Amino acid sequence: MIDQAEALKRQLTDKYVVVNEGVAELRRFVGLTGRVKTVNMNCRALVQFDGPVDISWYDIDPSFLKVVDAPLPKKKEKPAEAKPKAGAVPKKPASGQSPLEMARKQGAAGAEAEASAPPASEPAPVEEAPVEQPAAEEKSEPAASSSRETPSSTEEIIALAKQQGPFKG
Repeated sequence: MIDQAEALKRQLTDKYVVVNEGVAELRRFVGLTGRVKTVNMNCRALVQFDGPVDISWYDIDPSFLKVVDAPLPKKKEKPAEAKPKAGAVPKKPASGQSPLEMARKQGAAGAEAEASAPPASEPAPVEEAPVEQPAAEEKSEPAASSSRETPSSTEEIIALAKQQGPFKG
């Protein structure tokens, strides 16, 4: 097994490879060119594909790989689909102004338009629903035991707790 791994290492290391299209688990690598970095001792190739972000090495059986002379041509993205890189400084438009300057002018133009616009009529007042007053209730219990009033002193709290009795949960 070690001799076979060494032979595969000599045969495949630093070669360009593509995956066979019939293998479902390798479907995400179809159309990408990879480079064999090495062959490990279980006779599987460690391949790094030419993805823009992915720098991982993938452990792939050599029977699923096909050696190619040169990398496959990369698909060119349409200019409209190109996304700016993180931290990239945007280019100045043809007017020669930065996007910040253009936004400031646009904001100033909007403020001028609001100032020159005729005053809008006052919005109609919002009608509020009538508030029902609770009916006057007769108080049969003392004020200290009322559930709506908050006891103000420690003595009242203790008296209220004794009145309620032990916790029954």
